[in-house]
Amino acid sequence: MNFKNLFTPSKNMTVDEAKIFIKKHKTSSLQLVDVRQPREYEREHIPGAILIPLRELLDRKDELDPDKTILVYCSSGVRSKAGCQLLKGQGFTSIFNISGGLKTWRGDRTGGEETGGMEFFVGGDYRDVFKMAYAMEDGLKQLYLGLRDMVAGEPEKELLQKMADFEDRHKLGLVHGFLPEGDDIPEVEDTSIIEGGRSRQQVMDYFGPHLHDMEDILHLSMLMEVQAYDLYSRLAHQAIDPDQQRLFSHLAQEEKIHLAYLGQKLDQLLDQV
Repeated sequence: MNFKNLFTPSKNMTVDEAKIFIKKHKTSSLQLVDVRQPREYEREHIPGAILIPLRELLDRKDELDPDKTILVYCSSGVRSKAGCQLLKGQGFTSIFNISGGLKTWRGDRTGGEETGGMEFFVGGDYRDVFKMAYAMEDGLKQLYLGLRDMVAGEPEKELLQKMADFEDRHKLGLVHGFLPEGDDIPEVEDTSIIEGGRSRQQVMDYFGPHLHDMEDILHLSMLMEVQAYDLYSRLAHQAIDPDQQRLFSHLAQEEKIHLAYLGQKLDQLLDQV
């Protein structure tokens, strides 16, 4: 490594610039790297980020695709600056440090171990992976329908029905673009696990009694979609099979689009207050 790179300026993005960049670009075209320690990552991280602690970055550089834009962050921007410079010394060119780090990040956050939720997809062939992804979509649909029956107001019921309809469209997109050749549409028998790897019943029991208005529902919906986006992004990064990688990248991109819609709805609602 050329150690002079440690003392040369790195390309930076502010947190606002990074949010816009992530929003505008497909998930498959970029990599978001968290160089903090595992406990920091488990506490909270930016959805879709992969964890490579700074001290492991050189040994694990082969996990990164030099053809993709790489955004690196830490808690404040100091460790990530060093990470960018280390990668630059290894020949990576399209690298940006998110200045200010997570301390100034005003977007969505999630938590949990980097492998959280992946256990549902470990060891399966493409058919098994497709069926699990399809079942998780249906599980989230059933969650929204169950919550719809728990709320009292008609506007709240209509919003939750719309969320359920989104999941039906996601399922249709999976069938048209990713159904294994020669297979029939799966019959979902178990809807206990939703997108993001969470228990549907646990989510209903915990959040159901606290859904009082449209804002509560939008916050919960965004939480569900953030967790799903985070899981699918991590799975896309880990996948070796190209068909699985394409499936997970598609699912992550769909969740990002859905999140943007929910964010717009929340902004519209808050503007009316």
